[in-house]
Amino acid sequence: MLAIEASRLARNGRDWHTLNRVLRLLLGMKGTMSELELSILRARSLEALKNKARRGELFLAVAVGYVKAGNDRIEMDPDLRVREAITLVFKRFAALQSIRQVHLSLRHEGIMLPAVNYTRAAGRTIVWKLPVYNTVHHILTNPIYAGAYAFGRTGSRITIESGRKRIVRGLRKERSDWEVLLIDHHEGYLSWADFERNQRLIADNANGKGVMARGAPPRRVVVGRPSALRPLRPQTARRLFWPKRQDRALSLSWRVPQPWHGSMHQLRIAARR
Repeated sequence: MLAIEASRLARNGRDWHTLNRVLRLLLGMKGTMSELELSILRARSLEALKNKARRGELFLAVAVGYVKAGNDRIEMDPDLRVREAITLVFKRFAALQSIRQVHLSLRHEGIMLPAVNYTRAAGRTIVWKLPVYNTVHHILTNPIYAGAYAFGRTGSRITIESGRKRIVRGLRKERSDWEVLLIDHHEGYLSWADFERNQRLIADNANGKGVMARGAPPRRVVVGRPSALRPLRPQTARRLFWPKRQDRALSLSWRVPQPWHGSMHQLRIAARR
């Protein structure tokens, strides 16, 4: 039941409250609830989930390399092949220090990484695939592999586009804005100190790419050497030492001053010697 203009349903406040009680009674008989009751229920459910997350017991999904051990704990996957594949990613990054290079090396050698696949029939299963960049990035930046429990790493943003509300979800938050971060929560594939070192290195690599994207670095200039004596670029040398054309008539519109008649040309000849 939806009412756009509630003032049209009653003549005064007393009649409206009476009508409201009747409507709630009728809706209650059908097992429905009002918008207020629904919002209260949602808030209580969300608060219950946050309390469970603060205790490190909320696991809606488990990252590859881990399995659930009861309702509130996780442990490393008992499959040795899965553990060795996850460990290999961190060893490659320690050696290459670049997510892209780790990705390319794994692809070049044909090394497949495990991935979680959910189906209604089989449930949670492990499949093996050649890694893509996002797979390697997720493994190297997920704090769960450092033995930490994190909750609230992403958020949403509401914008208005063409007069309509648009919700953008999955926006990454800064670590200081995470709702829950419990270090040494479970066994990890690397230490928390190594994880933080990797994050600083990844951030430095990303900042370096941003600088290169905004513009190339300034050219290096040889100090103490006159510009007239610097080596010429091949295309410049070909233009300066172009032989005189004898197969066409000269005209004022075509003829250009020849560089070999000037003092600059003499300096360049001395430099070549």
